[in-house]
Amino acid sequence: MTLASGLIATPVDDAWARTKARQAKTKVKAALPVQIDPVEELEIIIGEAIVQRASLGGDDPEGPAARQKLAELALRAARAAERALSRGDENLFGSYRQQIESQFEGTLPGLEKMSARGVGAAEYALGTFALHGILDERNVERACTHFAAALGKGFSGAKFRHAQCIEERDPASAYALLKEAADSGHVAATERLGRICLEATPPDAACAFARLERAAKDGRASARTLLGWMHAEGIGGKVDLARAAKYYGEAAKMGEASAHNNLGEFHEKGRGVSKDPRKAFEHYLTAARAGFPPAQFNVGRLYVAGRGTAPNPAEARRWLGEAATAGITPAQQILDMLDQKGDK
Repeated sequence: MTLASGLIATPVDDAWARTKARQAKTKVKAALPVQIDPVEELEIIIGEAIVQRASLGGDDPEGPAARQKLAELALRAARAAERALSRGDENLFGSYRQQIESQFEGTLPGLEKMSARGVGAAEYALGTFALHGILDERNVERACTHFAAALGKGFSGAKFRHAQCIEERDPASAYALLKEAADSGHVAATERLGRICLEATPPDAACAFARLERAAKDGRASARTLLGWMHAEGIGGKVDLARAAKYYGEAAKMGEASAHNNLGEFHEKGRGVSKDPRKAFEHYLTAARAGFPPAQFNVGRLYVAGRGTAPNPAEARRWLGEAATAGITPAQQILDMLDQKGDK
């Protein structure tokens, strides 16, 4: 398992809601925490950071308090960035990375002081920054140490990351942590469990569908792609190309490169959708530009054949070269063929 996905932070408004309910002295249960729009949350965090940074200059007596507040905001930003990754939102994560690096420079000592006081969420933030190389050099080993410490200090949100850290040496414990994380709403953990069920021998289709459908509903485009593949291959039931195309289309609209590639194959062969070489090429090209090697190969071979686009030996070589560098063996074979033919 790779350290590639994010974390759902535990709600922060439960205690507030319970307090208000007690103050009202009613028997009405406290309302569920309001879910803040993730982009709005980023704007709120950065807005507060700008205010606090303004208190750091000169001899402002509010300086120490501002530094503490900045550390707390950095902690909040780290958790929100991981939530974005958990849903597979790379663009939002990138926005968090950029803003953290510009607004929270110098906050690591404050987080370290918080972790020394036993704040598990601060350990988790330090682990997040070390894992992604934010505010310091990337160090996976140090990140894993922080995630373990965060869990040891009672921060349950570190279960997914800690599971990734220990999977090779303790797969049973890692699986148990993954399940706990998924059951508490962690989207990436939910998808990972679906993949584990799918990769079992024989595959546990019912388990895979249940987990992947949950992850897809919670925003994971890659889970939609997997569901499309299961329907295309008839895993756990009959082949349903129309449903597969539907899932691929949904994932492609969310920017999932592999879904674009699969839709390209569907349009090229007329599987579940109309046969349309031009649409096939367009989907392949979108995925290729996103850096997906199989799609780079497909773009290259269509440029060679002039299918769905005009023949273009130069572009064919460029894309086939990218695919070959990524280890797609047939790409090198076509390049060798072009060399033998003398095509430029």
